Amino acid sequence: MRILFITTSDPRAQGDYLEVSMLHGLRQVLGKDCVDYPRKKVMYHDWSDTPKEELHGNGFTLYKHPIKDLTQKERKLENFDFVLYGVSHAYGVEENPNLNSLVGDENVWHLDGHDLYGFAPRMIESQGEKIIGVQKPQTFKRELVEHHLPNVFPTGFGIPEYQIRQIDYTIKDQLYQKTAPDDALFKNVTDIGGSRTHHKFSVESDYYNDLSRSWFGLSCKKGGWDCMRHYEIMAAGSLLLFKDYDKKSILCSPQNLPCYSYSNHVELHELMNSLVVDNKPTDEYVEMITKQRQWLYSTGTTKARAQAVINVLKEMNDD
Repeated sequence: MRILFITTSDPRAQGDYLEVSMLHGLRQVLGKDCVDYPRKKVMYHDWSDTPKEELHGNGFTLYKHPIKDLTQKERKLENFDFVLYGVSHAYGVEENPNLNSLVGDENVWHLDGHDLYGFAPRMIESQGEKIIGVQKPQTFKRELVEHHLPNVFPTGFGIPEYQIRQIDYTIKDQLYQKTAPDDALFKNVTDIGGSRTHHKFSVESDYYNDLSRSWFGLSCKKGGWDCMRHYEIMAAGSLLLFKDYDKKSILCSPQNLPCYSYSNHVELHELMNSLVVDNKPTDEYVEMITKQRQWLYSTGTTKARAQAVINVLKEMNDD
């Protein structure tokens, strides 16, 4: 299979997690048969247009190692099976009829990384809220709440396998991470939106070390249910506790994640106190963190997310 992956060209919008993580995974699985166009400079550690620190999340997690570049010959725009747009109606990205014609409209697909909230041409009502719906046909959507739409499939963020650390209980000396979101701790929320004021670490290894030494990684819904934080917590070897996870739509990423859900102070503290006793993990803690690690490898890596997309495309092509 050969995929033409259409990337965002605006230098101010290079850090879309779904676009970047999927490109990373597709290049791992397909190698030179995934061609990014325009060439996604930041994925090759070319910061000439977009400084790394200006990327979403301070440029952590997805840019530690550059992906392998392609030769000019390998980038030739021919013999593709599918065109896949890295974003769906965002950052000024519009469909290119000339590129679509390389495969035909039936083989043009989209990644939709919109949050639940904000504005897009197609808005829907869900559970009493106005949220962003599916924008295009033939789409892989992260915040998917609509069921039974033809040719629409769930997807989500992924984390590079190289970020997954060995779980080490001997280094754990704090209950939860310093970067826990306000809402996960039932505080007045000051860390939502594009602000960087809540970033406590400027060095990636310091951020991961803080997660690794925490028994728990607390997380919650913000602009949407999916967030790179969930994957970083599990990759660092901390046990993810997810506020109100039981209220999430089943198709919305992260899908079928084994985790504990809590919805108030009492539940959170009872969970933590029952899972870690005298600064030692209980059998229940070990069982759940093992399940999360298995889920991360099978579903939550960039490679796993890309393989899931490829499997759908193969199936659709065979029909």
